[in-house]
Amino acid sequence: MSSRIEAAEAYARAMRTGEFPAVEEAEKVLADDVKLNGATVWGRQGATVEGKKDVLYRISGVWPNTPVYRRGFWGFPQEEGDKVKIHAEFPAMGAAPKALNLTFTFNDEGKISVVDQEIIPQPRPEPVDYIPDAAKGLIDTALANDTPLCVAYVDENGVPNLSMRGSVQTYSPTEISIWVRNKDSGIVRAIAKNPNVGLLYRDNATRSTLVIKGVARIDETPEVMEKVWNGIQDVEQKHETKESGVAMIIDVKSLAGGTPKGGVRVQRS
Repeated sequence: MSSRIEAAEAYARAMRTGEFPAVEEAEKVLADDVKLNGATVWGRQGATVEGKKDVLYRISGVWPNTPVYRRGFWGFPQEEGDKVKIHAEFPAMGAAPKALNLTFTFNDEGKISVVDQEIIPQPRPEPVDYIPDAAKGLIDTALANDTPLCVAYVDENGVPNLSMRGSVQTYSPTEISIWVRNKDSGIVRAIAKNPNVGLLYRDNATRSTLVIKGVARIDETPEVMEKVWNGIQDVEQKHETKESGVAMIIDVKSLAGGTPKGGVRVQRS
């Protein structure tokens, strides 16, 4: 194995893991005046970082994408002329790049003098006017996944409130339902005055996030009540709130975020 390939592997290992032993090895193969092109600095992509100390800082410890890099499929370094290239692809996750390219240039001593980094983003989601399957799957399995949705509303006194709701389910291609355990609860009184609500889903394991905005209503129509009750999970039914509860239907106006199947973007008038 050539020394250039070993140097590229050392750098990639440090970037992939952020662990101290890997960073120590990477330090040995970097030129003092090494330059990193394509870095993300303060949220701005495409920045240039110069000098061994600052470049090492960028591949040390845990950065926002380090959990993604650790799960990536990193190819073997390939020599192309006087450069070495590494390509990595990443499993489908919510907030994560699709792939990464690293190109290494070396000085006369065989140390890395330039790293050109190209982060390939996930495709931007096309807007739709219905809840896509990727979002539906996350919502309907949220409680079983130990990631119940948080619902935000403004109470009758104008004070913001947050509550976890395990019974959140999709009701139709444009609606979400909740079984409210007490028909006289604060959220029921609140939406009578201000029906605007928000919902948040977050799963760190898959870096998935859904931010939902909608307009809520209480529906006591027998067939709607029965459909919502029958759709909630067994553990929710065992709270024995069928007699005391009521169905809430949320007309989804916007939904945006990332899922293991890519980004989602719902926009409805």
